[in-house]
Amino acid sequence: MPLIENKKHKNSFNNQPLRGKYLVKNFWLYCFLKVVDLFSFIYFSFLKFLTPRSMRERKLKKNENLLKRPKKILLSNIAHLGDTIIATWILPILKQIFPNASIGFICSSSSKEILENNSYIDKIYFVDHWKLNRSKKHLFQKFLKYFRSRKQAIKDIKKEKFDIAIDLYYSFPNSIHFFYKSKIPVRIGYSSAGFENFLTCKNIWANKNQHVISYHLDLLKFLKIDPKVFQNASITPYIYLPSSAKKITINNSKTENFDLNEGYIVCHIGAGSRKKMWNLSKWKDLTAKLLNDDHKIVFTGKGDFENTFINEVIETQDSLKKANCINLCDKINYLKILKILKNARVVICVDSFILHLATALDVLTIVIYCGINNFHHWVFKKSNVIPIVKKLCCSPCYMKNGCETMACLNNIEIDEVLKKMEMFSWKSLNKI
Repeated sequence: MPLIENKKHKNSFNNQPLRGKYLVKNFWLYCFLKVVDLFSFIYFSFLKFLTPRSMRERKLKKNENLLKRPKKILLSNIAHLGDTIIATWILPILKQIFPNASIGFICSSSSKEILENNSYIDKIYFVDHWKLNRSKKHLFQKFLKYFRSRKQAIKDIKKEKFDIAIDLYYSFPNSIHFFYKSKIPVRIGYSSAGFENFLTCKNIWANKNQHVISYHLDLLKFLKIDPKVFQNASITPYIYLPSSAKKITINNSKTENFDLNEGYIVCHIGAGSRKKMWNLSKWKDLTAKLLNDDHKIVFTGKGDFENTFINEVIETQDSLKKANCINLCDKINYLKILKILKNARVVICVDSFILHLATALDVLTIVIYCGINNFHHWVFKKSNVIPIVKKLCCSPCYMKNGCETMACLNNIEIDEVLKKMEMFSWKSLNKI
């Protein structure tokens, strides 16, 4: 499925994700990246001056040969679950073009289950960057875990002697300096998160109304790949779904009213940022409407906050209808989430990793999307994935913590969700 760029999105507030050429909002982080790029530019310029021209030409020719016929390719996306899921689209493409090449992948330890059974990946390395660590641990502990995981990964990767490394994450923190320390000769990535001088092949990030996958495609151009390959390829995230897990069973007495292998609606209320979560009263009203239409609802989530949130939604429902709801927050592992999503008639969620997982599994999905980020970047253009977006003059604002009112999200009404549901063919099926 080819990705088509939409017309330029106009924003009267002129909000842009970039500060200069960097995808950062924090002033001090911007200054840090400027300093890193300045001094690394001076360092590499001096190194180039000292290196004989013939040696530089030999190195350049060697790198060009590696780009055409790599034996070992290392990919990296150390961000959150959704980012890792999106990055999986590249795996079957690379294997198709370079069938004999070995593929390694660097990710955070939280993404382990997403990648560990993927047949396209030969080795996985874990780096838990302190800035991306959402655990409740002290900052010092996060720093310690980061430096330990980074040191170990560099040691292991050096032994493998990869030919090419591609950083699929264009925000800070990236893996560019990590590639350099691992002595990988060809390093491909974006300059938008600093450390550009450590790259051998760099791309300039520009704000376009295109999906993240299209930004990844721009990086693959350095590999001299025939564009026709992408026209005929399935450009969608690849998720390994075990065929052995045919039945879903949950050890919980409250699931007796449920057959989790037949049609139901999945409601995922949580997100990495609470600012992206829809209003509690809206979820209550939407749940009541769905229950009145005799639908069964499976709620998914993670953590105490989301568990309490879901329980409150369920407890306010009619006592006779309440039995058609189930709260599976923190009660299922990754493989069971996969099967539950796959068996769902429709998934209703906010901007979260469930959106990307449902997209990869080709499940009918409605996403209630806030105006913090550009939805074109994160919602894949498929007929069965429908975003509900409030087009306000201030959105997308690209503010990490949003604003106080979050009108872009809280002004979305339940009737808009129900109207989108009518677009799906499952509506004509017999209800549960």
